[in-house]
Amino acid sequence: MRGKRLVLAAVAACILAAVLLAVLTPYPVSALTRLLFQKSPATEPPGFSQMWEAVRVTADAIYPSLHADNTADIYTPKERSGPWPVVLWVHGGAYVGGDKGDVAIYATALASRGYAVVAMNYCRAPEGRYPGPLVQIGEALRWMVDAAGIYGFDMEQVILAGDSAGAHMAAQVAALETSADYAAALGLEPVTEPGSIRAVLLFCGPYDVEQVADIEHPLLRFFMDRAAWAYFGISDWAEVYAEEATVARHVTAGFPPAFISDGNSGSFETQGRVLAAALEGKGVRVETHFIPLEAGTAGHEYQFLLDDPLAQEAFEKAVAFLAEILSSSQAS
Repeated sequence: MRGKRLVLAAVAACILAAVLLAVLTPYPVSALTRLLFQKSPATEPPGFSQMWEAVRVTADAIYPSLHADNTADIYTPKERSGPWPVVLWVHGGAYVGGDKGDVAIYATALASRGYAVVAMNYCRAPEGRYPGPLVQIGEALRWMVDAAGIYGFDMEQVILAGDSAGAHMAAQVAALETSADYAAALGLEPVTEPGSIRAVLLFCGPYDVEQVADIEHPLLRFFMDRAAWAYFGISDWAEVYAEEATVARHVTAGFPPAFISDGNSGSFETQGRVLAAALEGKGVRVETHFIPLEAGTAGHEYQFLLDDPLAQEAFEKAVAFLAEILSSSQAS
């Protein structure tokens, strides 16, 4: 009997210790979130085998970086040599999880339409902290200039893209690349030639960091707060970084044309609409794709479920948007 009590006491102590760790540090939640993001939810569209056969993949290319996880997978069309318009894709994962491999199916589909795609990794929180991933996006862009001749990148036609947390990062970089004031506020320098970022593709991003504290669901709010704590590196991150990292507050008329989309359930549609309105208020060309509830349920990261007609429609609209933007820039 005494042995059972000791076992129960030990179990209770472990549970209490785990709860205290989760409350007092961001590490347990970060580790759990990373586990949840180990398997990509992406699904293949009809005809994917033909797309795959039409695309060349270079895995684990290394871009020079001061930070860890500085690798990228490169997808290019086989049908001809470049240069191709090039998409730099920043993966999601709540700042603490995810991987460039999550983008493989979507990147293949884009490459089959005549784009080069660079799906990059970056050092995730808590090992990599803000603004480290933004620095790494800049490092990847610099490397792409040097590697353009090898892989066929047209560095005068760059598209920044991202999903979830990666969409937030891509939007921040687009803002700092087109606003000297914002770059200075972040302590970073633009790395691209003016006008070379032709467009952004943004899916399911939490662009308004200030809203995390207002999330109604207590468990989701707790997880988001801990992810932000891990990313920004301090428990009172909202007071220090929320305004700075809320993209809509810092966009200018120079922001690239933007395609912004989100699901209608359990995601950040409201924040996508706020960012779109802020950009439109600056005179930036914006195309939004938000799915009405009567069309069906589309959750967070819905765009990667390419066996679903809702995701297929969003993909076609994104590709049509890019084609229109790139053709109009060439005509001018």
